Amino acid sequence: MSDVYFVDFRSSSMDNITSKTKRLFERAGFDGTFSNGDFVAVKTHFGEYGNLAYLPAPLIRIFVDLIKERGAKPFITDTNTLYRGNRNNALDHLSNAYQNGFLMESVGAPVIIADGLRGNDFREVSVDMSHYHTLRISSAVYDADAVIVTSHVKGHELYGIGGAIKNVAMGCIPPSGKQTIHSEVKPEVDREKCTSCGTCIAKCPVSAIAFDSDKKAFIDSNTCIGCGECVVVCPFDAIPVVWESDQPRLHERTAEYAKGIIDTKKDKWLFFNYIMNVTPECDCNYWNDVPVVRNIGILASKDPVAIDRASADLINREEPLPGSKLWGKDTALDNLTALHKLNWIYLYEYAERIGLGENRYNLIEI
Repeated sequence: MSDVYFVDFRSSSMDNITSKTKRLFERAGFDGTFSNGDFVAVKTHFGEYGNLAYLPAPLIRIFVDLIKERGAKPFITDTNTLYRGNRNNALDHLSNAYQNGFLMESVGAPVIIADGLRGNDFREVSVDMSHYHTLRISSAVYDADAVIVTSHVKGHELYGIGGAIKNVAMGCIPPSGKQTIHSEVKPEVDREKCTSCGTCIAKCPVSAIAFDSDKKAFIDSNTCIGCGECVVVCPFDAIPVVWESDQPRLHERTAEYAKGIIDTKKDKWLFFNYIMNVTPECDCNYWNDVPVVRNIGILASKDPVAIDRASADLINREEPLPGSKLWGKDTALDNLTALHKLNWIYLYEYAERIGLGENRYNLIEI
């Protein structure tokens, strides 16, 4: 079983999130992962502007200081998005990061968009997997000597849960790589629920959605690239994904991408999951709903599968918060399944099958 280290969020004047994170780093045996002069990427998510649930800049500063104390050179990074928004090119992405507090003065290290100005800066690597023979990895991630992955654990509309694996697979690759992961996600409009608001049309990055003769949204499956943005932004839940066929392959491709990326730097990846502000949806939204469970704690591990499974188990043990999206849920379902009615476990079963990590773990509380 893989070791996963855990500390709760209870704090005092003698012990706060900074000291707890540093203690996790030391107890997890992470010293020696990088050396003097190494370039170390701190992979995070800058949050779409208007969303306040992402991990804040002062928290990311903790990792910058840990890296500098060991003589290495840190930088903060993320990649451009496939969908329209404030982060689909480096100029807007950096502006968004600065607005959300990721400045040199606050994080203490440069912010670098890992796949370049327009998302075309990547390295292609050969792999032997069921879905892929080549992968595209963002250059700044590929060229780094080590990576610390800091993940805000939350629900997710396409995965059920967003944690370390999704952070690596989607967050370390260019938009063209993201498109291949999403390629078979083909949503359809529920005409009875559609109110003709046009939100999906405005947000579609490839203009695959238009009104039909009845002023109902219609998705051209030949043009659709499967980014899932329409599913996210529809305010009336009128665009569900046809998950009977799409979800397993989406999860398989995600796990394969994560493994291919991590294999380029074996034993040079560290994972920290923060189970706080556990919102129902991704931080890529330009809003955030109220948390569905209480703030639980911080996890650290070298195994991305184990740390995500431990995070999921901790969330599923919690009582839903009153007034949240989970409040009044079907008690026959675990919390994560109840959020979006998705089989979130399959991603981790497949990830273990291909050697990315272990679902069984040893939780070590410090």
